[in-house]
Amino acid sequence: MGEMKVMNISEEDRLQLIEQLEALTGKKPLFYLKFCGCEKFAKDVCDGNLYANTPAYFREQEKKSGVRGQGDQFELISLIETQGITMCDANIGEVILTAPKGTMRIQFKDDDVIPMVSFVGIPLADMKLIYVDETRADFVFPFTDEEYASMEENFGSFCVMIGGRELDQHIAAYCNSEGCDFLFDRIDYCDQNRIDRMQAFNKSAKERFLYKNKDLEYQREYRLVFAHEIPEDHFIRIGALSNTKILESQQLKDMCFSITYKSHKK
Repeated sequence: MGEMKVMNISEEDRLQLIEQLEALTGKKPLFYLKFCGCEKFAKDVCDGNLYANTPAYFREQEKKSGVRGQGDQFELISLIETQGITMCDANIGEVILTAPKGTMRIQFKDDDVIPMVSFVGIPLADMKLIYVDETRADFVFPFTDEEYASMEENFGSFCVMIGGRELDQHIAAYCNSEGCDFLFDRIDYCDQNRIDRMQAFNKSAKERFLYKNKDLEYQREYRLVFAHEIPEDHFIRIGALSNTKILESQQLKDMCFSITYKSHKK
């Protein structure tokens, strides 16, 4: 990729521009990345055949590989360690009862048959703005040099870029035909003891599928979850996708995205 001109712009002006563009495009990613181990699997994605796995699979994957991030041993598990339990008289502050520390674990057995498909999604606000003028704005991915260097090893040799709107439409059409609910949103990387995360498990809310531990936030995952059991062959068939492009993962660093616009006088 040739050298790009980088225009100096204040953070305030950048945020204002992003806000104006998102008013037109929406806040969801304009496209998603689906990494694959080989070109055949990438072609499956373009054909709308999404290979899914279950939470149980991802938990076992980390145990087998011994590598954090290749799977997740805490997938769909709420694990809270109590440091101590004390009961006291609120009026006088006298301790009535104490209990030693322990671990509270919440896990739903039915979750382990639910199909999940992972994508990498980068909203416009997270993209790196490298040029802007009166007619266009240019963006590149926000990955660091270290992330680009390890991308093939961590995610796969090939990557499919998928138009966000078309993917959303195909997912909605599939779930409508199957009569099932679905969830497709950004993973929230946080500590296990954050209140909203604990409440999602305590209330058995579907949003529990959207939490992972903070050490995995480099994955930038958008997760697709279907409210039915995983098919025997693991494939969720949403129909062929036309707005796709297969790349070698190392090519992502050469990608530049432009949004053109024009102003109208009132």
